[in-house]
Amino acid sequence: MKRADVFSEIAFCATVCMLLLVSSPSMSAAQRHPALSPLMRELEKSLSYARGPRPQNGKWPRTITYDYRTYDFRENIFRDEKKTVLLAAKPTRIIPHSAGIAEILWAICPRQRLVAFNEISADPEYSFIADQIRNTGRVFTSLQTEQVLGYRPDLVFTVFYSDAAFKKKLKQAGIPCLDLGYFGSISSIKKQVLLLGSIIGEESNAHALVRTMDSAIRQLRKELPQNKKQQRVLYYDTGGYIPGRTSGFASICDIIQVINIGTEQGIRSWAQIDYETLLKWDPDVIIVPAGSHLKETLTTSRILSHARAIQRGKVYDVPRRYLAASSQYIVLSARLLAGIVYEKSF
Repeated sequence: MKRADVFSEIAFCATVCMLLLVSSPSMSAAQRHPALSPLMRELEKSLSYARGPRPQNGKWPRTITYDYRTYDFRENIFRDEKKTVLLAAKPTRIIPHSAGIAEILWAICPRQRLVAFNEISADPEYSFIADQIRNTGRVFTSLQTEQVLGYRPDLVFTVFYSDAAFKKKLKQAGIPCLDLGYFGSISSIKKQVLLLGSIIGEESNAHALVRTMDSAIRQLRKELPQNKKQQRVLYYDTGGYIPGRTSGFASICDIIQVINIGTEQGIRSWAQIDYETLLKWDPDVIIVPAGSHLKETLTTSRILSHARAIQRGKVYDVPRRYLAASSQYIVLSARLLAGIVYEKSF
């Protein structure tokens, strides 16, 4: 069950969850924790703690209306609707049922208000704050509903791909549960940061975090090589799945001014391709998840022996948490990917 929950954290990867499930070997410590430059470490620190200049003096009760988006995998379309929630009082015992939500709240919410975290938030392969979460000792699995109830939360945040049985049990127990839907692109992540700030009464901190993200993106773009031909980059995941224009990876490519081949080829969410298609598209750079053995598989394929990226040695392992980032840390992912693609320190 843990692996199924893990891959639910990857935006739009629900359709390929079982393929990932059967072929995701464990990673070494070096793969999970690549050496970061001092600038990267400083950026990670600034993204982990945001405090605004104004005190948090919001009024309660409050009504919040927000955009709720889900993805219909059968029809390959988004479905949007407006949702409204009435909050009687400022939530003080909060549980996030998503690594991305946990990472955002870790930065903008006083941490004593975060009473527990799901196991994915404590997994360093998928979470940027895993070490800190494990140190809290308050980690549960999606099967441990009784343990969640024991924390006496006054608000549990879920997302549209959170386990349906888990959400049903919370509802039956009368636990307030707020479903935030889908988010993955940089613009949707910033919207979620601001929404979360409004819901928990930490608007000033949320705006501060968004400003940090925007500032980091502007700084990175200033450092990128100018007047250089855009490189075409392919993120190739287990089972031959690649992300399209609505993915977080597409946002990363936009930030670092490279072409996401999935977007170029008209893919909306995720699509599966074979080696012949990969060879036809002939990317300049191929990115694969660290620990997946895909680099070895691709570079030893006879079919792909003439591919540009294979011949030039441009196939790179990247820790999965950078590829699956669905929080403010997507900015950190962009800086890491820029260093790989442009082969220089950022």
